[in-house]
Amino acid sequence: MNKSIIMAALLGLATLSGRAQDLPERGTTPAPNPTPRTDPNRDAYGRPRLNAYNLMRESTYSRYVTFNTSLRYGVGLPMGSSRNYISTISPANALLTMEWQFPQNFSLGLQTGYQYNQQRLPRQLTTFTSGETISAVQTRTLTMTPVMASAAYYFSDPAAPIRPYVQVAGGGAFMNYTNYYGTLADTDKKFAGAIAPAIGVKVFGKREKGLGGEIQAQYQNVFYKYNEINGAQNLLLSAGLTYRWY
Repeated sequence: MNKSIIMAALLGLATLSGRAQDLPERGTTPAPNPTPRTDPNRDAYGRPRLNAYNLMRESTYSRYVTFNTSLRYGVGLPMGSSRNYISTISPANALLTMEWQFPQNFSLGLQTGYQYNQQRLPRQLTTFTSGETISAVQTRTLTMTPVMASAAYYFSDPAAPIRPYVQVAGGGAFMNYTNYYGTLADTDKKFAGAIAPAIGVKVFGKREKGLGGEIQAQYQNVFYKYNEINGAQNLLLSAGLTYRWY
């Protein structure tokens, strides 16, 4: 009798011990559904496994520093004291930019270009500071060649098909002021400091695509003073092609 009682007690303890091992510890996640999954790249909870295949599927644009270049054509709207010299819209503006794109959604770059504006005034009498007065047709021209460094922040990841951004650029611009009075010319050429905040968007059509389009609105302020101009200000609206690669 005693042996039967002892054997029954031992059997009961073994059963309870096995059930206790099947129960999760307090504060831990319950065991996953043992149903096998067909996707070898996901664990039992459906989360991506950290393996070489998934690392290869991650965009190179999101892992390394990559490159982007843009060529845009635009029109310039003179603002501020620039309108005292030339008040017409400038139709001849080209900009070239080069950017180093970082995985953290920002970029550093360089930009240059060529911007030209001209306005012809009817014949009129003009008196110079020397006291001389002439009657002539004025042809006013202003050429600007910017050379600036830029920094931009993008509101989508580096491989996204649509990438809106804000940008600020700073550096300088070579200014060529030439006002023709018939065959005479009043000329001033110098390099002046400049700043240029901008907003824009790059559209690639689909994720990872290299070639796309870009539009941008940039406010330019060049610290240039000569005659009618006391700070050359300009709103440049441009559009063109952009290309990213690694």
